[in-house]
Amino acid sequence: MPSTFDKFTWEIFHTIFDYLKTIDLLYAFVKINPYVNTILHSYPRIQLNFKSMKKSTFYFICEHIHPNQIQSLVLSDDEYTPGQIKLFMSLLPLIQFNNLQHISIDQIADGNLLCLMLSHLENNVRIHSLSVNSELIDINIKNARSITDILTTLPSLKYLSFIDSSLLITLRQPLSKVTHLTIYSCLFNDLRIIFRWIPNLRYLKISVPFHDDILTSDHVLPHLSSLIIKSQSSMLFNQLENFLSFTPSLKHLTLETMGEQAMLDGRRWEMLIKTKLPYLTEFALNITPEENDMTADGVLSHFQNSFWTIDKHWQMACLISTMTQTCVQLFSVPQFSPTDSWYPPEEGFINHSLNHYLFHEDCTHLRVSHFPSEILAPLFFKHIRILSLECTTDNIDQIQKIVDLFSVKHLKFGSSVRCRPFNDLLKYAPNIYQLTMDRKTLVQIIDSPPDDQKVYEQIKKLNVEDTILNKDIDQICQIFPKLEHVSLSVKEREDIFPIFNGLHYLTSAIVSWTHPFNTSPSIIDEYLNQNSICTDGTYRFHASSLHVWID
Repeated sequence: MPSTFDKFTWEIFHTIFDYLKTIDLLYAFVKINPYVNTILHSYPRIQLNFKSMKKSTFYFICEHIHPNQIQSLVLSDDEYTPGQIKLFMSLLPLIQFNNLQHISIDQIADGNLLCLMLSHLENNVRIHSLSVNSELIDINIKNARSITDILTTLPSLKYLSFIDSSLLITLRQPLSKVTHLTIYSCLFNDLRIIFRWIPNLRYLKISVPFHDDILTSDHVLPHLSSLIIKSQSSMLFNQLENFLSFTPSLKHLTLETMGEQAMLDGRRWEMLIKTKLPYLTEFALNITPEENDMTADGVLSHFQNSFWTIDKHWQMACLISTMTQTCVQLFSVPQFSPTDSWYPPEEGFINHSLNHYLFHEDCTHLRVSHFPSEILAPLFFKHIRILSLECTTDNIDQIQKIVDLFSVKHLKFGSSVRCRPFNDLLKYAPNIYQLTMDRKTLVQIIDSPPDDQKVYEQIKKLNVEDTILNKDIDQICQIFPKLEHVSLSVKEREDIFPIFNGLHYLTSAIVSWTHPFNTSPSIIDEYLNQNSICTDGTYRFHASSLHVWID
């Protein structure tokens, strides 16, 4: 019998699909009738982001989509979904993805698997964006050359984000179409080679590890308009001036680095911008200088003339050492305004601006060391996502006077901190879903008076920073029954089993134990399989630590 859906054209359905998340699209339309199924499987603009996804949802999506529908794909082997990438490749090999335009591969640890994945994309004419990021991977020279050779077969590749500059210098053919490049670990010395092979850059973002490289260039980048450098190495102003003389079209510059005292000189920055960067419209600095005798006002006064305040509208601030009254950090606001603050403001350092900038307005992580007898006006924090209580709290009013609790998502307790109004705190902060604490604080919550509420279903993530006891596990399961992720340490290996058995909503876990220190992988694999905790190998295990993506 025909349904109402049969009256709609494919174009109408596809327009509706454009406004739906993939999982909502599939749950709503899959298996309605053959006509709708045909339209659904012809839809070519599916965006898949599997990062932190529940495994049941992952399998449902993989079962009901066709590879040629997927336009964008994000895969991740992070702490919440270890083994996801290999599992996905076993279900839907990338060689079938002839419509794929964007792919992001995050935290992959296997160089051979990465090489296999990219080989499936070889000569793909649609790929225009590729991102590979990992802190764990080790790629040998053979695989490195294979990977870079594959990159040169992607004729539409425009956006490239890659692990390490040492891989890109193995290029043997140019990537002339690439205009946007991000390198997660880049040595300054490698840039000379990279610029020769990727000559048409418009956007460059690099993170530089601690190294003794010198920032130099002998290659003009005529099209580069955006440059972002985050460096753990120290930088000299002369080196920076020389490098920027090869970027005449730059419109956006962001620089985060350590450097010599000259990097604090506003007059020198003004001259550099006027003479070498005439098109610059966006500018952000975060400079940690070597030991110096510059006062904050002495530094900031040279960023207060009409060039900075009227022509460019760029505002600077300083972090001051209250002991020496010298500048220990120069930064642009709001771009590098600190998001992590103490209440009351900690002794030793203070943020300073000649324009009375409201630093607390940018704070998203607040650490409370104590509650003074009088509230420090006008400090009220409106945008706190992480609240760290480093002191005992006796009543909820103390917190409400300084923080908008509605914005808090993650609550942390310092070592052995007691929070007597825990129930009230969660009542007035209904969006808290993550807790971090030590065992003493956990026990204090567990042992709260019997008339208190003892079930906290809003909590989805729990991190306990020291070892819990076997007797704690049942109480954790009762008090936090809706936990989806835990990070715990136990004494005995057998103590991990009640965690998996008692938390029925658990989707991922990080658990470690102290005895026995070394466990055979076969023991863990057998337990996970026999108890249907993880039957497809999506876990990471070493010695006495287990990361698992739960069935």
